[in-house]
Amino acid sequence: MGRDGYLPLFETRRAKGRVLYRLFVISVFVGICLIWIYRVSHIPRKGEDGRWGWIGLLGAEFWFGLYWVLTQAHRWNQVYRCTFKDRLSQRHEKELPKVDIFVCTADPVIEPPVMVINTVLSVMAYDYPPEKLSVYLSDDGGSDLTFYALLEASHFAKHWLPYCKKFKVEPRSPAEYFNSSDDPLDANPSKELVFIKKLYDEMENRIENAAKLARIPEELHSKHKGFSQWDSYSSQRDHDMHNSSKYENQILIDGRDPNAKDKDGFLLPTLVYLAREKRPQHHHNFKAGAMNALIRVSSDISNGPIILNLDCDMYSNNSHSVRDALCFFMDEEKGHEIAFVQFPQNFKNVTRNEIYDASLRVITEVEFHGLDGCGGPLYIGTGCFHRRDTLCGRKFSKEYKTDWSSLNDIRKKDSAFLGIAATTLSDALVQHKRWSEGDLQILFSRYSPAWYAHGKISLALQMGYCVYCLWAPNCLATLYYTVIPSLYLLKGISLFPQISSPWFIPFAYVISAKNICALAEFLWCGGTILGWWNNQRMWLYKRTSSYLFAFMDTILKLLGFAESGFVISTKIADQDVSQRFEKEIMEFGTSTPMFTTLSTLAMINLVCFVRVLKEVLMGKGSIRVYETMSLQFVLCGILVLINFPLYQALFLRKDKGKLPSSLAAKSIVLALLACISFTGAEMGSDEYLPLFETRRAKGRVLYRLLVVSVFVGICLIWIHRVRHIPRKGEDGRWGWIGLLGAELWFSLYWLLTQAHRWNPVYRCTFKDRLSQRHEKDLPKVDIFVCTADPVIEPPVMVINTVLSVMAYDYPPEKLSVYLSDDGGSDITYNALREASQFAKHWLPFCKKFKVEPRSPAAYFNSSDDPLDANQSKELVVIKKLYEEMENRIENETKLARIPEEAHSKHKGFFQWDSYSSQRDHATILQIIIDGRDTNVTDKDGFVLPTLVYLAREKRPQHHHNFKAGAMNALIRVSSEISNAPIILNVDCDMYSNNSHSVRDALCFFMDEEKGHEVAFVQFPQNFKNVTRNDLYDAFLRVSSELEFHGLDGCGGPLYIGTGCFHRRDILCGRKFSKEYKGDWKSVKDVKREESVLEFEEKLKDVITGLSIQCRGWKSVYFNPLRKAFLGVAPNTLPDMLVQHKRWSEGDLQIFFSRYSPAWYAYGKISLVLQMGYSAYCLWAPNSLATLYYSVIPSLYLLRGIPLFPQNSSPWFIPFAYVITAKHICGLAEFLWCGGTILGWWNSQRMWLYKRTSSYLFAFMDTILKLLGFAKSGFVISTKIADQDVSQRYEKEIMEFGTSTPIFTILSTLALINLVCFVGVLIEALMGKGIMRVYETMSLQFVLCGILVLINLPLYQALFLRKDKGKLPSSLAAKSIVLALFACVGFTLLY
Repeated sequence: MGRDGYLPLFETRRAKGRVLYRLFVISVFVGICLIWIYRVSHIPRKGEDGRWGWIGLLGAEFWFGLYWVLTQAHRWNQVYRCTFKDRLSQRHEKELPKVDIFVCTADPVIEPPVMVINTVLSVMAYDYPPEKLSVYLSDDGGSDLTFYALLEASHFAKHWLPYCKKFKVEPRSPAEYFNSSDDPLDANPSKELVFIKKLYDEMENRIENAAKLARIPEELHSKHKGFSQWDSYSSQRDHDMHNSSKYENQILIDGRDPNAKDKDGFLLPTLVYLAREKRPQHHHNFKAGAMNALIRVSSDISNGPIILNLDCDMYSNNSHSVRDALCFFMDEEKGHEIAFVQFPQNFKNVTRNEIYDASLRVITEVEFHGLDGCGGPLYIGTGCFHRRDTLCGRKFSKEYKTDWSSLNDIRKKDSAFLGIAATTLSDALVQHKRWSEGDLQILFSRYSPAWYAHGKISLALQMGYCVYCLWAPNCLATLYYTVIPSLYLLKGISLFPQISSPWFIPFAYVISAKNICALAEFLWCGGTILGWWNNQRMWLYKRTSSYLFAFMDTILKLLGFAESGFVISTKIADQDVSQRFEKEIMEFGTSTPMFTTLSTLAMINLVCFVRVLKEVLMGKGSIRVYETMSLQFVLCGILVLINFPLYQALFLRKDKGKLPSSLAAKSIVLALLACISFTGAEMGSDEYLPLFETRRAKGRVLYRLLVVSVFVGICLIWIHRVRHIPRKGEDGRWGWIGLLGAELWFSLYWLLTQAHRWNPVYRCTFKDRLSQRHEKDLPKVDIFVCTADPVIEPPVMVINTVLSVMAYDYPPEKLSVYLSDDGGSDITYNALREASQFAKHWLPFCKKFKVEPRSPAAYFNSSDDPLDANQSKELVVIKKLYEEMENRIENETKLARIPEEAHSKHKGFFQWDSYSSQRDHATILQIIIDGRDTNVTDKDGFVLPTLVYLAREKRPQHHHNFKAGAMNALIRVSSEISNAPIILNVDCDMYSNNSHSVRDALCFFMDEEKGHEVAFVQFPQNFKNVTRNDLYDAFLRVSSELEFHGLDGCGGPLYIGTGCFHRRDILCGRKFSKEYKGDWKSVKDVKREESVLEFEEKLKDVITGLSIQCRGWKSVYFNPLRKAFLGVAPNTLPDMLVQHKRWSEGDLQIFFSRYSPAWYAYGKISLVLQMGYSAYCLWAPNSLATLYYSVIPSLYLLRGIPLFPQNSSPWFIPFAYVITAKHICGLAEFLWCGGTILGWWNSQRMWLYKRTSSYLFAFMDTILKLLGFAKSGFVISTKIADQDVSQRYEKEIMEFGTSTPIFTILSTLALINLVCFVGVLIEALMGKGIMRVYETMSLQFVLCGILVLINLPLYQALFLRKDKGKLPSSLAAKSIVLALFACVGFTLLY
């Protein structure tokens, strides 16, 4: 707060976490030193391969290490500033100093006059006494157009400044304000806004018209005397001075004149135009010369003690910036030390992910603050407030106090100035060439910070300056590192330590630590992950092009072979360039030496990477590459990945922003020449390439160490429970024993779940190779779609699924689609018949425009407007056809009958004449489209896939085995019609989202080496309607993204009943033999040999997959980036819980059946896969342990009896470790799988709800069925929802709505925990036992608190919500009674 009540005008805060960062820096430096030691101690001897490459890397790494040390000056002591403008006004409002503002422009073409005057008007309108403001425009272009624009601006300012003052507008650049401002709420401002905008538009039109004509109209020349100075004008480089010292009328507004007022009668700031004298024989020193001229001229007119200089494209974005700066200059204690105040250089047109890294985010948000802590930032040439006398050479003496310094202004939410960043890669690279070239020239000049500043400023500040001065020399080390390791990789020569070597650790640590730290810095500065990736790309591009050419040009200038020049960055762009910039598409467009360099380097890395990758895939050197050259391989791969936009510009793009073909050819030739000359090897061979690749997950060793450590903790928990069982008669004995049983179960179940994570593998297919080798002999594919009820599963949804699989990117004559309708509905049949007619238009449309997804409803809902006019017309037609069909089907569904004319028109309906009911009818079979008939074609004349409707025979006295029976019927019927060797089955709500899925699956079946082992290919079950935070954990994210990959590594995933491709002969009972080979060219008819299983169980899918694997076959799990199938997830809590009850009940029935994985699979599949199956089959029994753990500890907490070790006990550690390790690992898994933190929290809630309701009822029902007290049933999940239910679901509000036994249990459990928690909390707050709770029952208290927190949505549904999704009052009352009864009864009776 200052001394004696004095309040400073600014505050300085040091950055937090400095100690931790410095420790981190020390650790990285140790790693760097170890790398240097390794390089020096392992230099290959003379004659050994890689000697010179090794020595070169030593030099490059030595440079990188030293340069990194210099960069720490920017981060060692960061400070942040905050101003107090209210205190400035209170103390100095009457004595505020004059401020002169210098705006510099140089070319009216590259820097349009309209842009220039917007900058001028923005600074004229500062929130500052206008009589103390003077604005000077220096025009190095000496253009009468710029003078005319300034003249127009001087008239407009008379209206603009009062408007800004009256309505306190921000920003005060008219163009930006009109572009960004919303309509005012007040009518008066709205009228004034219209008026002022009209004035601006008229002025803008006049200036732009004059700029287009490149001349000023004659009447203006004669009207304004100021234009007379252009009568003697020769050229931009040869003219007299146009300024006020010689011609008073060039002072467009003279603030000294009391008549120079705005429309409201207030004084206006001084406004001066200056075009300094230029002669060809004299060097004009670019911007430095302009600044000197401005200082001289302004000293004769206003002579303000404070000077602000701006580039013409950097308009003022904050009208209080002058006052911010004066807070530093006028502070009574420290202001006299300050020479200049530098604001950051920000840009308005930077895209979200900063494709060209134009915002220099880390420099402005981190590095300059670090320099500020070392004595002050650099003066960057714009956005800087100076003291005039210091600019004019005043030295600081002891009498005047300490050394002059500078300050970086505060981090502000609103930037003080906003400019225009480069919108093309060429402009960005040229700009950085100019900057780095100038900085390097400074380093080699007599003003070098290395020697000129020695002893005058701090060493850290010297280092900070040198970092920027040494930008250009970085090119040499970077160029070496981006080429040489890749070329040596191509030749098979290692330049880095092996993975098994201890020297690998410092390399891995330094690389990962540096990049993770850089990413964290970038994100902390407000960037994005993709923005950081773009930043890394630009780091590479600048160092290997801009800095390289800057370095060469500087050396040539020093040697006298070239002269200095100055390139002005363009501030305007074509419309198509701007559109690509907004879409974050890199703009190349021209052939330049810089692009030739970048393209050649990118092609060298691509050639090296592809060549080595080919060898690895062929198995020729995968182990050697992994062991000895993994770092080189990763480095080359990252360089390829980072150059992806460049490859697109070379080969894929068709717009004007691509690279010219001539440059592509030149780069390819140069790259191949470099690779061939370096290796002397031919590039190509005719060896076998697999159709799919299997990669093992990284980090398995670390994960297994974590598992071992957690298991040790679990064992310690068991030991604690057994050793500390209370004696007979002691409180808590039975509760303790129950917890021992629950923890024993949890631990054993946790061990089972490790089968899902022990050895995950990931698959990748090569469909191009499949097409090259097998396009002519692709097998037939039969697709089975199953539906059961036209009310719960609407026919429109069913036909969308059918149409999506009919439209696969696959020969249509080899596709057959079968719809099994267990509802036997003529409405579903008619919908399918309608779909068959629509398919004649839809399939050609999909083929022609390669649409994704190929479900019409999903495509029309998700597709953007097509770019192609032809596609746009066809889209309108096809969408109209679809909507007409959809309306007909929905009307028939509402009426629950087919119109009479349709019955009489189509013979297929006669089979419903003998129809009795859904459960009593004969077989109904209709071939709606017969693909064998060559006359059945689409509108373009191409063959259509076969389409068949089947409603199998049902009789009340015979069990129809639900979906299993439908699958058996489909297999029998299809064997007589198409008899395809491959079968895909999907649920009716799981439409195809990826038209290439068939080819993906065939890559596994048709691989010449491993395909004969594969029985089925399982795709994940994904859903389209899951909310961002997955309210009901419906996505099963961890299961699909992690656990099934783990099962795949143990022998194959489960068959989940949908989204699965099978071999027909294996479904029909074929056993595996080593001699078996699939000959796709001559597939014989495959008839059903035997019934695979007696489908008595509800969940036949798991049994089918298990029995296939037990016959020796393998399965494959394939999870492509574009999901293969998307379905409809339940959007209410009852539906979700009922669905999980059905699944867990079926799984448990399997576990108790003769097909149990515990005994049926013993010795037939691996133990780990048995464990994986058992983990799912034992879902339901989890209910007992979870129910116990969610009630008993809370009740004992209420009673004051501890069931866990005290905080001070060493036994507390294993509990704390196991709990935290398990949940942190679970959260990390969830986030890695693409989830959110809130999504993970929702999954924990659903874990609790499912285990204490769905699984509990599933367990009880299974036991009752085993004892013969109940029969199996099958509940179909509804696929439709009311509008208000859907709206609440989209808002992620839990849907309860009804009173069910499941909700009664959940509500009672939630209220028991709430009563216990509140009761103990009240006691603790009243001081009756807070220390006792903390010492002895902290784990119980935390457990109860988490259970209360996780049940918050349930409490809201019980007591707070008013919508239809709340829980009924009767259920709330019942739950309260039961909960209070349990708590009171336990407390009194125990």
